[in-house]
Amino acid sequence: MSDSQNTTVTPSIWQRVKGLAHVLSRWLFLIACLGLCAGLFYISYPKVSFSFAAWFILAPFIWGICHVRGFWGAVGYGWLAGLLSNALLLSWVYYTCLHGGDLSKSLSLAAWLGLSGLLALQFAVFGGSCYFLKKTGGFFPLLAACAWVALEWLHQMIAFYGLGFPWVMLGYTQWNVPQVLYVASFAGVYGISFLLSFVGASTGWYLGQSSFRKALRQLVIAVIVFACVYGVGKHMQDKFARFLKNPRSLLTVETALLQPNIDQYKKWTPEFEEEITNTLKDMGGQLAKNTYLAVWPESAVPGSLTDEKYFELFSHIGQTSGAYQVVGSNIFVSENEQYVGAYLLNPAGDGLSAYRKEKLVPFGEFIPFEGLFRYVLKDVEVMGALGAFLPGPHPQPLLEAGRVKLGTTVCYESIFPQLWREQNKQGAQLFVNITNDAWFFNTAAPYQHLAANVLRAVENGRPVLRAANTGFSAYIDAFGNINQKSNLFTQEILTVSVPLSVTERNTFYTKWGDWFAWLCAILFFTIGISTIVFLYE
Repeated sequence: MSDSQNTTVTPSIWQRVKGLAHVLSRWLFLIACLGLCAGLFYISYPKVSFSFAAWFILAPFIWGICHVRGFWGAVGYGWLAGLLSNALLLSWVYYTCLHGGDLSKSLSLAAWLGLSGLLALQFAVFGGSCYFLKKTGGFFPLLAACAWVALEWLHQMIAFYGLGFPWVMLGYTQWNVPQVLYVASFAGVYGISFLLSFVGASTGWYLGQSSFRKALRQLVIAVIVFACVYGVGKHMQDKFARFLKNPRSLLTVETALLQPNIDQYKKWTPEFEEEITNTLKDMGGQLAKNTYLAVWPESAVPGSLTDEKYFELFSHIGQTSGAYQVVGSNIFVSENEQYVGAYLLNPAGDGLSAYRKEKLVPFGEFIPFEGLFRYVLKDVEVMGALGAFLPGPHPQPLLEAGRVKLGTTVCYESIFPQLWREQNKQGAQLFVNITNDAWFFNTAAPYQHLAANVLRAVENGRPVLRAANTGFSAYIDAFGNINQKSNLFTQEILTVSVPLSVTERNTFYTKWGDWFAWLCAILFFTIGISTIVFLYE
């Protein structure tokens, strides 16, 4: 009797051990996939900028999706992947809030993880979508790439017309790869995001299949796509290089980018006003006589350019150098009406036009849903020393420095391609982006911020002049090459000769906008919804 009991009990225990080991190994595998995905995100983006790794960012995530059970499991898995990835990429938020915004450690931590968690919702929707899309078999990598682009574009639209933070877009990882950047002139940053997500999804799909031979076709297609994109890009780069050596241009603009490197804590402190004014005066005195356009950073003056003392200072600089000047300055209309903006001052000092910043930084320059937030947190205030600002009107006329039409954006507006494209269609020949990244200290944020400007240059086929208070100031040509760049936290003046093309031809992206993102969204939503309905029926 005892022998019979042993023969029945022993297999049952063994089966339980095997089952537990299987569950544990699956969880460890999924955790490893999450960690690898987040790690690839981190090293692909600036500061590290190991751009090649971005082609495989989604591979471990998709590999894990192939082993996730249930729809909500896929949603949770996606949210965790997004949380880890965003937390690594946006760790500067904690440091900025703590040291730049004077928030407590607990509030800084809440801001960092809260933002990471909210942005992770995009990844969660992607994970849930992949749960259904993987039922399409060999079409899965294509549809997963469409899903990724559609969700990036949807976030961008929500941020542009409402509230969002589209800082982390997959295409930004290729900011330093000219052989890939050219795609943005046709399809915007979304075209590059599609290529990266398709190759990553194809690789992950291949790894996740029980029969590698059946999935080999998708992997081969991914390799061919990568080789073609890179090969065509190499040919186009050679063509661009020949153009830059002998630009067909009737106008070369001599410009200066001024980086005063004024400490953030001194900027709005009255006892440092004289020191700041002397710095601006000394740098203005160093401008060459042939300078046509001088660009100062955001909030270059500790007040408004219309204040008599600052207006006289910059008028004198203009009259001495003969330069038009773009000066970052707050625009005060009344006690309850102030804007972040930029003034354009002509060399004679008798002509002043302004651009008012349209897209403000949430909690840095305004409080979104102010009534709700003040109801929940009665003491909530913006982190800026001057209080809340109003958004500028949309659209606004271009600033015109004599015969040169300038597209102008301020700081955070570099992550909104719609603004740049609209100004380009108005006739912008050259883009100016002014910023004050002193808030970010020596974190990854200034590197990530610069990368967005590179994509905007390529999308519109226009040079970009970027002036930053503490860096990075840079001249980016129309093909995305950073020809000159300052260091962080140094006082510098970059002098640049910018060739402007004689033709007014616009890029395909400028003409047709987010056509590719629309296409991906249509494919994703129609086929994705059809797949869900079919599976439920």
